Amino acid sequence: MLEDIVLLETKLANPKKQVFVLQFPVGEFDMVMFDPETGSCCIFEIKHSKEAAPQQYRHLTDAEKCAQTEHRYGTITGKFVLYRGKSQVVDGIQYQNVEDYLRSLVS
Repeated sequence: MLEDIVLLETKLANPKKQVFVLQFPVGEFDMVMFDPETGSCCIFEIKHSKEAAPQQYRHLTDAEKCAQTEHRYGTITGKFVLYRGKSQVVDGIQYQNVEDYLRSLVS
């Protein structure tokens, strides 16, 4: 349900961008925000947890998944985990509080 809310609100706030789930044979990116004007994208994992853990961003750091995504949607300009904890950077991955993220869409 949280994933659906984030996808819908992101789509509504970014009408010129394509927002979707990107599935692979094993795993998926919970959300991709593709900007056709710049030929770039941001990739997201959406988690219910308040804790940051490496298994949450394993797909975001998977070289093969990232290469396939960049081949189709251009340069990845950001990798994010939206979760219920405090905003922070973990191993180069931007963790962002999901409530803060949703509020930023309407600002």
